[in-house]
Amino acid sequence: MKKIKYISRLVLLLIITSCSDYLNVVPDGVADLEMMFNNRTSAERYLTTCYSYIPLFGAQRDNPGLTSGNDIWYYTLRDQYNDNEWAFGIANGLQNTQDPLTNYWDGGNGAKSMFKAIRDCNIFLEYVSDESRVAGLDIMERKRWLSEVTVLKAFYNYHLFQLYGPIPIVDKNLPVSASPEEVRIKRAKVDEVVNYVVDLIDNSYTNLPKYISKSAIEDGRLTQAAALSIKAKVLLLAASPLFNGNTDYANFLDHDKEPFFNQNYDQSKWTRAAEACKMALESAINDQRRQLYDFKRDGKLAVTNDSIAYMMNSRQALTERFNVELVWGCGTQYTGDLQNVSQPRLNPGTKGASDGTNQYNCKSIYAPTMEIAEMFYTRRGVPMEEDKEWNENGWYDDRYTAFEKTTENDKYYMKVDFDAPLLHLRREARFYGALGFDGSTWYGQGWTIPDDASTRNYVEGKQGEFSGQKLTTQYSITGYYAKKLIYYGNIISNNVVINEYPFPIVRLADLYLMYAEALLESVSGDSDIPEEIYDCLRVIRERSGLKKSDKEPIDIGDVREAWKAYSINPEKATTKAGLREIIRRERQVELALEGQRYYDIRRWKLASKEFNKPVRGWNVGESTTEDFYRIRYIYNQKFYQRDYLWPIKEQSLIINTNLIQNPGW
Repeated sequence: MKKIKYISRLVLLLIITSCSDYLNVVPDGVADLEMMFNNRTSAERYLTTCYSYIPLFGAQRDNPGLTSGNDIWYYTLRDQYNDNEWAFGIANGLQNTQDPLTNYWDGGNGAKSMFKAIRDCNIFLEYVSDESRVAGLDIMERKRWLSEVTVLKAFYNYHLFQLYGPIPIVDKNLPVSASPEEVRIKRAKVDEVVNYVVDLIDNSYTNLPKYISKSAIEDGRLTQAAALSIKAKVLLLAASPLFNGNTDYANFLDHDKEPFFNQNYDQSKWTRAAEACKMALESAINDQRRQLYDFKRDGKLAVTNDSIAYMMNSRQALTERFNVELVWGCGTQYTGDLQNVSQPRLNPGTKGASDGTNQYNCKSIYAPTMEIAEMFYTRRGVPMEEDKEWNENGWYDDRYTAFEKTTENDKYYMKVDFDAPLLHLRREARFYGALGFDGSTWYGQGWTIPDDASTRNYVEGKQGEFSGQKLTTQYSITGYYAKKLIYYGNIISNNVVINEYPFPIVRLADLYLMYAEALLESVSGDSDIPEEIYDCLRVIRERSGLKKSDKEPIDIGDVREAWKAYSINPEKATTKAGLREIIRRERQVELALEGQRYYDIRRWKLASKEFNKPVRGWNVGESTTEDFYRIRYIYNQKFYQRDYLWPIKEQSLIINTNLIQNPGW
């Protein structure tokens, strides 16, 4: 049997390890609870249990953000090696009320019950807030633990809210003596849920540490910046079109015949969100000492070439364990499996460290779609469809069908003297850092000498080639590979060495973009746009190489200058409507493949458009350039109005007759 080895730091607290059933140490009865909270050691185990419900954001089968939209696609729902039907089943239109997929309400099909998580948090808060309990727990640590679990409780409510909308508020567990009617708890209105989550955080976050000083044993635990980021996320969600004055839900009424959704748009919700985003951003930078990740500064490899560094910034901001950009990420999160299913087999070049024939464990089934490939900017920092150079030269119209030979100028991105479609040329560094494709370089798999071409690995994606479809199983259905998700230090062959990492729940770039969005929506018109918005976009773009340099005469870090110089819509970045599109596009580019886009598209109320398109990729079953580079329509995806809010299981509605099902289900 082939051996798979996952490398991760040995830690003392199980909080930052993968969350298995072993961690759930909730006893059965009241007497057992009394024993559990009798001393610090057993109470700390219960604290770990409260953390253990954090969803597995790095597990591709379980996280809807990764596979329930159209960011990636599999060649099948299930085969003898891989079982992908849970979150990916939602993308295939298989969500249902009988046995819901990734059921975070009740638990099941790839999800843990968030209400069970809230129940256990309530138990912890009830016992630990009693200062006569938990011998050996000092005052400061007690306050910290109580704050951690209160914020976790807020986070679990937030996670339910973004999937189901209005939810029941369970502030305290009901006693055994509660009447049947008391047990049948009702769903609260949207605004009530939001205010409840915010209040939980506001009343507790100051007792959290500003930063983790004992990183070897406490990485992954909550900080003030992490708590404030959760608050910012829930307020941003509440201000967004899905929840802010959404008249589509005018007839979605509670038991008092009042709308669950406030039917009046309220711009002040954006102001409130902007204030929360700014507070979270400042706390992350000033208190938690976060900064945007820089591969050169990291110093693991002596990279002097900017092209390589900008590409690696895109990958390592995600995959470098507990790096300086991570505001909150918890545990290994099954990122070993995620990397395994994303990794293609590679041609190791002339002296590669890995043998291209011994890469059985490179599954390569986790395939980014053409939608994602076309999302990234050109080298000028504007979308392909808006780039003047691309339009004037006909490159955009011919991006699939016209080819050029790559040159020495392309050597850090692609194999030299390779017939490449125009779609893969003259793109920004994040495109090459996030995606692997036919003819592209792949830094990793034994790569240690940055500027030595002989140690570069290459993707060869046509049918029958190293990375391409050789069998009827284990191949990329689109011809793209999720390079961004794979740590460069991995070596995957017959023996697999995978460096796991905490999948980001919040990273600093996300906060910059959240603040830019909320601040823009809080102003009235084009003349009121604050300079801070452009500053937030600039730092993200410049980290990615979109800036003035010896090769670029225009200050394209400033979106106003980039659009003015290179876009067919030169004034776009100076209007509120235009800047809204730019910020949304920047989020999708910067956070591509990180599980954010699915939720963003829903909250912007764009899912009926974006998820009602054919899923596209290259014609991967062909071996020649002419046949491989043809657009293939893989699946005709459908998204209905009901899909904006997830269904509650029918059995739950039977048990609790006071629950009201989401519209359309």
